[in-house]
Amino acid sequence: MRKQYMLFTILTIILIFVFSSSAMAQPNIAGEAAILMDAETGEVLWAKNERDQRSPASITKLVTALVAIEKGNLQDEVTVSQEAVSTRGSIVWLRAGETQTLENLLYAIMLNSGNDAAIAIAEHIGGTVEGFAEMMNQKARDLGAYSTNFVNPNGLPAQGHYSTAYDIALIMKAALEDPVLKEIIGTRTRDWNGMDWQSQLVNLNQLLWQYEGSLGGKTGYTSEAGRCLVTAANRNGMDLISVVLGSNSQRIWSDSTRLLDYGYDNFHKLKLVDQGDEILQIDMAGKSVPVLSEQVVEYLTNKNSDVTPTWKIKMHNLDLPLEKGEVIGSLEFVLNDEIIESVSLIAGTNVKKPITWVDIYVKATLVFFGLVVLILLLKAINMLRKRRTLYMNRVGKPKYGSSRMY
Repeated sequence: MRKQYMLFTILTIILIFVFSSSAMAQPNIAGEAAILMDAETGEVLWAKNERDQRSPASITKLVTALVAIEKGNLQDEVTVSQEAVSTRGSIVWLRAGETQTLENLLYAIMLNSGNDAAIAIAEHIGGTVEGFAEMMNQKARDLGAYSTNFVNPNGLPAQGHYSTAYDIALIMKAALEDPVLKEIIGTRTRDWNGMDWQSQLVNLNQLLWQYEGSLGGKTGYTSEAGRCLVTAANRNGMDLISVVLGSNSQRIWSDSTRLLDYGYDNFHKLKLVDQGDEILQIDMAGKSVPVLSEQVVEYLTNKNSDVTPTWKIKMHNLDLPLEKGEVIGSLEFVLNDEIIESVSLIAGTNVKKPITWVDIYVKATLVFFGLVVLILLLKAINMLRKRRTLYMNRVGKPKYGSSRMY
């Protein structure tokens, strides 16, 4: 019996070790560059050559869409040029002179990666491809993608057209924050009515169909760039972004799946404080005032880590009266001497300013002097009325004998 117990214990320890080791195992990514990022905070959870500048292929179209949505109107009628229909690579077979709404063209570039549609958008918004590329580069800089430069809206190979896995993750983060673009990249199919043909646009991102919680993303391929994919998913309250560049046709999907699985297997959101949680109570004018957290604060951490942030309270200098919901301080969460999160603290109740004997004396004095002034004013008015009446009486009656008859 004792031997069986020892054997069971040893097996349990081995199983725990195996499962914990597999959970912590680094993802085996064949792609030449990759990154896993938390979409809410921008925190990098895993990376490989994430700062290397590479051709991003059609992932470029994420920025094309962001600029078009920002600068244009979805119902704008876009007239397709000859230059647009002459574009090579992946196209949606537009015709010169054909008109499509900007919204339709956005679905064409994000689902079917239409290079012709991207040129049509660029010319409509920027006047020229070059002018639109300047807008794209400014947008990239606004997002913090400083190692990125675009010369066209579709990602076809060109000198000076490059990005990095890190920058692409930042761009995807912005795409998820844009409600219009988030809906587009998460669409599986959409009816298409072209000048010469009617069909369906089908999203080329296989993970949108296969990966639980997938939010969509953007595919890309050229012989120079290799297989590329940026995609995002939501599980367990976490939005994670995966970018893989320079993979091959067989591994791009499994690479991206491994990255996302690694994130969900090893990280979770630790709730540090909930909205409305009472942090402490303070005394104001003899009244107990609950101090509450204004919002939820969560911290992304490794599941196997037992390190949690400490916190400190900073209260403002308070004056009465105090309004319920008024910000009266802050709660800061500290890890390794660095503030990682901060939340405002608010008053949980109203507190009126107490009335003191000084207040009563001042009010009574003001009332007294007010009454004195009122009485003097009334007396002055009454005196003026009497004088006016007396004057009118004197002027209105002629003296005796003052007029004669002739």
